[in-house]
Amino acid sequence: MSVLSPISAADSGGGTPIFLSPPIGCDEAEFPILLRRYRLGLALFVAAIGMLFVGFSSAYVVRRGIPIYDAGTGGYSTDWEPLRLPIRLLLFNSCLLICASVAMEVVRRKTSAFVYPSETNGREVTLWLSASLLLGTAFLLGQGIAWHALVSSGRFLSTGARTAFFYVLTSTHALHALLGVLAVAAIASFGARISPARRYVAVDLTAWYLHAMTLLWVYLLCFLLFA
Repeated sequence: MSVLSPISAADSGGGTPIFLSPPIGCDEAEFPILLRRYRLGLALFVAAIGMLFVGFSSAYVVRRGIPIYDAGTGGYSTDWEPLRLPIRLLLFNSCLLICASVAMEVVRRKTSAFVYPSETNGREVTLWLSASLLLGTAFLLGQGIAWHALVSSGRFLSTGARTAFFYVLTSTHALHALLGVLAVAAIASFGARISPARRYVAVDLTAWYLHAMTLLWVYLLCFLLFA
């Protein structure tokens, strides 16, 4: 006989209170603790990613301050090579990622409908999940278009330090964002085959991860434009 485990709005991160069957080997009292442990693990992983980009940002600032010898003038200069970014495209990509994150948040807050697809709004949740997947994929494709635009203008990884940092920062972020998109795809493809509790955990962690990647991208974009 399965036991239903209540999760309050506080435990679900502000979403609608839901009732879940606890995972195998976990009783109803342990499930909220297990969820918090998963969230703690995710927080540590995101913190490690954040430290990676803090290191990249520090290297960017230090490298920008190193003077370079200019053979034409016979002196040293701290000026970077000019880099014209496809700002409109990058802003559009930002909107795509933000919308993907918002769509996944809707899924997280309606997880009870996703756990019990027979409810009337189960189809609505599936649509939001599909929207998040499409928007996240579109963001990655948009980043590829931005890189292609730079290559077409003659800006390669070896062109200069500023261009190299742009490629490194954006591609590293895209790689981590891809993990979130793959997680959404896995939930959409295999979510119905796993237990309701595990499905809830997957949706919750994926939503928070996408939020973190969205905030990280907003930071990177502002850093690249104004630093």
